[in-house]
Amino acid sequence: MKQIIYGAEIHVVAHKSRLEATYKRQQETNNRAFYLLPSSSWLKQAREKQPGLIVCTFDDLATYILDQKEMSYLSLTEEERTLFFQQFVRDESMFDGEMNMAKARGYADTYGQIKRLGVGVQELEGSLKPLIPLFMKYEQVIINEKKLLDPENRILSAIQSLLNGKGIHLSHVVIDGFFDFSPLQSLFIKALKDTGAKIEVILPNESFEIVEQTVRELEQMGFDNHWQPSKRPKQENKKKVIAATTIEEQWRGVMEEISLSSLPEEQIGILLADEQDGLQQLQRYADMYHIPLQTPVKRTIETTAIFSFIKQVIEWEQRPLTKWEQLPIVEQVLKLHDVKGLSFAKQKKDFLENGQWLDERYKQLYDMVFEWKRSDEDLFIHYLTNLLDWLKRLPLLSYWQEKLMEKGRLSVQQEIADEFKALELIVSKVEAELTELKEKNVDVKVTFELFVEWFRAIGSSTSIFKIRGSKRGIAIHTWRDIRSFLGKRLYVVGMNEGRFPSPHRLGGYVQERDLAHLPIRYSAPTQEHFQLKQQAYVDQLALLQVETIIFTYVRGVDPEHPHLPSPYLMDLYIDEVWSWQKRMQKAVSLTKQSFVEQVASKIGEGYKVDQIPASLLKVQERQARLAEAKERFTSEYAAKKKKHIVAVTELESYARCSFRFAMERGLNVGELKAKQEQVSPLSIGQVVHDLIEGVYRDCQLVNRPFGSATDIELQQVPVRLREQFEEKWVDVEQQNHELSRLDLMLKKEQWQQRLIQWWQAELKHFWHNHALEEMKIMAFEYPVRLELPISEEESLILVGKVDRVDQKGQSIVIYDYKTGAATIKMDEVQSGLKLQLPLYAYAIREQLALKENKEMIVDGASYISLKEPSKRTNNGIWRSELIGKHSPYQVTSHCKNREDDFGTKSFLDKYQVIEQVHLLWKGMSQSYDVAPQECSPFCSYLSICRATPEQREGTR
Repeated sequence: MKQIIYGAEIHVVAHKSRLEATYKRQQETNNRAFYLLPSSSWLKQAREKQPGLIVCTFDDLATYILDQKEMSYLSLTEEERTLFFQQFVRDESMFDGEMNMAKARGYADTYGQIKRLGVGVQELEGSLKPLIPLFMKYEQVIINEKKLLDPENRILSAIQSLLNGKGIHLSHVVIDGFFDFSPLQSLFIKALKDTGAKIEVILPNESFEIVEQTVRELEQMGFDNHWQPSKRPKQENKKKVIAATTIEEQWRGVMEEISLSSLPEEQIGILLADEQDGLQQLQRYADMYHIPLQTPVKRTIETTAIFSFIKQVIEWEQRPLTKWEQLPIVEQVLKLHDVKGLSFAKQKKDFLENGQWLDERYKQLYDMVFEWKRSDEDLFIHYLTNLLDWLKRLPLLSYWQEKLMEKGRLSVQQEIADEFKALELIVSKVEAELTELKEKNVDVKVTFELFVEWFRAIGSSTSIFKIRGSKRGIAIHTWRDIRSFLGKRLYVVGMNEGRFPSPHRLGGYVQERDLAHLPIRYSAPTQEHFQLKQQAYVDQLALLQVETIIFTYVRGVDPEHPHLPSPYLMDLYIDEVWSWQKRMQKAVSLTKQSFVEQVASKIGEGYKVDQIPASLLKVQERQARLAEAKERFTSEYAAKKKKHIVAVTELESYARCSFRFAMERGLNVGELKAKQEQVSPLSIGQVVHDLIEGVYRDCQLVNRPFGSATDIELQQVPVRLREQFEEKWVDVEQQNHELSRLDLMLKKEQWQQRLIQWWQAELKHFWHNHALEEMKIMAFEYPVRLELPISEEESLILVGKVDRVDQKGQSIVIYDYKTGAATIKMDEVQSGLKLQLPLYAYAIREQLALKENKEMIVDGASYISLKEPSKRTNNGIWRSELIGKHSPYQVTSHCKNREDDFGTKSFLDKYQVIEQVHLLWKGMSQSYDVAPQECSPFCSYLSICRATPEQREGTR
């Protein structure tokens, strides 16, 4: 048997004559022959040319050899290997202080890289030497005891099996299409040679330095060298370079050139310089321009709703969860039943409020979530058995079959069909793994995290077809298989610096300097080696039988990196630039979106356009309305909403933000439901108001002159305050059950402290204030009713309640308790933002004067902030003589709100309060300006609010 190196023209890979000869030898010797190729594209072509021949990769051949040896093992992915390393690092005390969980992935990747170099664990040197104990434990426990083989160890085990030389019969191995081999692949080839099998390595017969280096290594193994460099002249093809301003313009430019080209589509190819990021974008824009591709469009099952649902269930935390924490699984249940729009929102709302379901089928699937039971560690076969049983009981198949039989939207049916296929694939994958475990009699114990990672790998590695490739479509290539392209025009897309040539990185903590100290038998993967390989990739383009090669790249600067062309383009002239502006000037639009954009661009430039698309007309109408920043209800609707009895607080709400008022009261749009993160201010406010009034009444201090209360009576107040607060806080906790015990405890302590401070301020300002000994608390929650004439036929009645009214003879003061900070300015009175104190003061003075048949005077009105209870400056309005050093109400001279006519008609006229009330009342049933007077950063309607930053800037 001989092992020979042959040369072939660069585009002649997997030639039909060689495939037939290999297959013929297989039939003659009655032993398996193998044809190894470097990419899936070559594999597909070869299998179509020669059925019956095993066309595969190095990994496939290694698997075959292990199966021939009847070796009992389970395959392990790189992610699963990482989890085992995490487990070792966590459990192994000998690495305390030196290793941590964050580095476990680095250790796993380091191990994989070492194995790809063909180096044994005990051969490590330098900075890698301390990792020997960890790597030896991995091999002892995972490989030797549990019989789990990662990709590198499958090849190494196959090599060892070949060296043992028993029970393995390979008649012929052909290795075609490669430029070079990794150290591990080279060791595999050497082991194959040592078995005596006939091996042919077919390399491009071009004078690429990387290929010549590969030839020398094969000669060192003992291969006969029949390779000769070709003297064929390079192909004379035209080269163009096009710069694009954005990634979108790059792809649009490519697609528009293809669409307008006279060449048949099968004569055009696209080479993705960065295949990892480029394929998805290519498929998106090809679909947009209705350009067929030879490559099928696939969808990984990890993007389906059923996979996400199952993954969420598997990872479900086995502990009591709040309804908000359960919401993601509720959303998955609804998505699987194609629930959208208002029904989707209503179901979520009902679930959060009372746990109710709109359809029994939704509840049935939701209940299955809790039937899944997990354990931290178990036999892999038990995990799979439990999962398979759970999957087969999912109540979805009958529902999907019903939906597929209905006459509805094709897109919906396609989505359901994808979900159906994904579930079938998941079930088949689990069944296949379970069957393999049982057949190989492997019973391995794994952690729950490892099982989850195994399931995730199914999602990323398994795909369903969306659109099958078209034989007459555009050919999509990578650097490895571009030699198979035989068309006339090639686009090399994404030739940016940093994308190609791409920097080479070794795995884990292996550095290039380590390569010099390790016993690597064949070409080490140095930067220089990969530069040679990428140079060969570029050089092969000059040998293709194409007429034109068009290189594209994105130029400009993004926030982090400059966009520069690949160094391989530096000597080429930039022939053209693709940009949005240039696309807008074209005479032809190839997509509906481009046409609309072009028309919009012309309108924006001031051109008159005769036929404006309907979508743009709608945009123009909306822009005009948005620019006006006003909203109106129709007259008929406004007439229905018009009220003649209005709370003063409603007027203030409308004045603050008429848009928010329309949402809350005009359209009855509730606040956006959100996970509760703090105790509701409304519940706190109600507790505080009830508490103050209740304690004062219990201690019989209402309608008692401040000077008449004894110390013993006053000492009872904080006692009752604490007692009643404890009672009422129980209701607060029940209303805020979603919050943690810690949050509730901290909030409780905060309010206990605030109430103590409030009572100290009450003592100072009232009960221990000798200037107010004769004054008393006349009433709490005092009702107010004020009738204002609108016209001869119409009147407006304002209503409300004053938190507290104090009286001394003819003098009254009104107080309004606030749980937060509170101030008042006179411009806020005039604008309608602060109407309660002025209107209540006027109405109460009028009511009491009529009731007691004597003139009444309003000394002032003030907010009492529970946050700042001692403050008596700009939180009220007072008569001038009551402000300053001798103020009986302890109002300091800093108070700016001095109004001697406060509480009278003169005061209301001075600040045009009645006129403002009329305007607000008239507008609150119909007019809703977007621009607010007062804008809260915590407003529930910010997500739909159209107020601009400029409109919000001047608000309070």
